[in-house]
Amino acid sequence: MPTALPQISTPRLLLQALEMSQAEILFSLVNEPTIADNTANIPSPYTLEVAQTFIAQMQEKYRAGGLLGLGMHLRETGELIGMVSLRINARHHYGHLGYWVAAHRRNAGYAAEAARAVMDFGFTELGLQRVGSQCFGRNQESARVMQKIGLHYEGCLREAFFKNGVYEDLLTFASVRGDWERAL
Repeated sequence: MPTALPQISTPRLLLQALEMSQAEILFSLVNEPTIADNTANIPSPYTLEVAQTFIAQMQEKYRAGGLLGLGMHLRETGELIGMVSLRINARHHYGHLGYWVAAHRRNAGYAAEAARAVMDFGFTELGLQRVGSQCFGRNQESARVMQKIGLHYEGCLREAFFKNGVYEDLLTFASVRGDWERAL
């Protein structure tokens, strides 16, 4: 695996490593309650210290082969609008896709654009066999993103995740290399 986080360009986005100077911006975006509410691992409230630690660890986590995490930046302005990630299981040639978009930038197709680019990177550059993701059953917006980028619905894991005192259903989606190659 390469040692430095890649930079991936899409028609409207630049996906790249976050800089420590972006910690306050990251903090302000992620501290919006719906971000943590719809993700498995983001704490709420989100603090500046958590943002700084997150940014500081990204390069090392990529070098260790476990996580590709990139900021979503608008190409025209450089504005940070979200994150996209691929948690990598090298032993099984699998990547778990994750993403979030700032509340004021939702419903413009940015999540799908970024997620598709990272999924493609996983298949082409990282040699993955399978890329998948999950979302809470109540998060139909995320389910639509996954279907839009070519992930196939595989089923519902009923009450599989305990979050904020509630058992959440997890909708599971994935694509394997053959599906991806046929879609090209």
